[in-house]
Amino acid sequence: MAKHKLRVAYVGLSLPAYFAEKLDYRNRSIDGLQKLAQEWDFTLVPIETVIASEADAVQAANRLKDQDIDFLLVQNTSISVGDQLLPLVDIAPRIGLWSLPDPALEGEVQLHSLVALNEHASILKRYLRHRDIPFKWFYDHVDSEMFQRRFRVTVRALTAVKNIEHARIGWIGGVSPGFYNMLVDPRQLNEHLGVHVGEHEMAELVRRAEAQSASAVATTTKAMRAAATAVTVSSDTAFERVTRVYLALKEMTEEHGYDALAVQCWSKIQELYRIVPCMAYSWLGSEDGIAVSCEGDLQGAISMYLLNILTDSSQSSTLLDMAALDPKTRSMMMFHCGVTPRHFANDAGIKWVDHVMLGRHSGDLPYGVAGDLIFAPQEDTTITYLGDDGSRVLVLRASIIEHELKGFDGTRGWFDRFELNKKVIEPWDLINTLTVHGHEHHFAVGIGDVTDELMEFAAWKKLHLVEPVPYADYLQLDGVNI
Repeated sequence: MAKHKLRVAYVGLSLPAYFAEKLDYRNRSIDGLQKLAQEWDFTLVPIETVIASEADAVQAANRLKDQDIDFLLVQNTSISVGDQLLPLVDIAPRIGLWSLPDPALEGEVQLHSLVALNEHASILKRYLRHRDIPFKWFYDHVDSEMFQRRFRVTVRALTAVKNIEHARIGWIGGVSPGFYNMLVDPRQLNEHLGVHVGEHEMAELVRRAEAQSASAVATTTKAMRAAATAVTVSSDTAFERVTRVYLALKEMTEEHGYDALAVQCWSKIQELYRIVPCMAYSWLGSEDGIAVSCEGDLQGAISMYLLNILTDSSQSSTLLDMAALDPKTRSMMMFHCGVTPRHFANDAGIKWVDHVMLGRHSGDLPYGVAGDLIFAPQEDTTITYLGDDGSRVLVLRASIIEHELKGFDGTRGWFDRFELNKKVIEPWDLINTLTVHGHEHHFAVGIGDVTDELMEFAAWKKLHLVEPVPYADYLQLDGVNI
């Protein structure tokens, strides 16, 4: 959930020869925005006086310049001129241009507001082209369905922008061995997204785990066991140790103010502590709403946190692989080996088990503890990933379906009806797109459709979209024949 509230300023521009003040549209707009601010959890900073001249606009700009405004909503309560707009463009990094409908469509013109929308958009785009000021247009009254639908997307997207730009991500242990495709430069992530990364050694996590009090471990272990529909872990010692890792990760999150974590889950922690930490990551997601990406995936952690903000959920999204395709049902199994939070589970719930792969065929006891669950059906999920050092974003919508096959042991579900960038895409086209572009092999998944908000987030942050590459039998190369 969002930690930093969006700050929206409102100014209403008009000219005396028109009817904005007589119709009282400015006060109606402010009252409506105040209600939306309470409902949607943003802060409104309104200029309540009429802006009817350049001098009025300068005065309003002076009142707003120290208010830390994130988004300036400029309403043409009636037609206005560019001299009223120009003093305001430095107030916020992003601008909304808002036009109102005339109360009658015959007789003398009363507002002429739509003309001003066109005029002001052209001023920003052409006269101020060197400034490259991003803006979005709005139309209709504050209580209309069109305005609220469009403005709500903006509030949610810009809330995500603000929180990502203030995000702190804990990176523990680095990237798992061999995953060179997930090696990133934290400085690039900061440049593209604004996030701060704090780095820690795995040995620190283990030391903190060992330092947890016996009473806290016992209490938490009892809760974890009670939440599962079955526990088939080979070692009670492993269960206790993973519980300690959960408490240590929570402690580090609180101590450093981290919004999400990227933690290596193999192989260093097996060398140091002889466990798999999957249950700890899962429990942080379900009980504390903290996104934890496995395998040290920094971009995955940021992507999960982004979904948590956009879905406004108190429980975290998850991180998955696209593991297998069923051509018969045209569905995709998305899977990871035990980290998904339990609120994703169907009626069978979550089981705590030994890890299904690590330690297999080694002759030693298997490593514990991981989750085992099948996802509940969902009409809408959102799948995303901030790749290429945070410069590119994947925007996918999909449904989770019931399937006759249970899928691989671990945490998994069957997905179908994919839409890429708001357009239907077939499974082979999707696989081709991701492979040809060299997309990193992880996917953050959240419940609910927030793809409109993701598309707008990408636009405000000027991120590239993952564009579709339809399947073909010939070689397809970026920059050559696609």
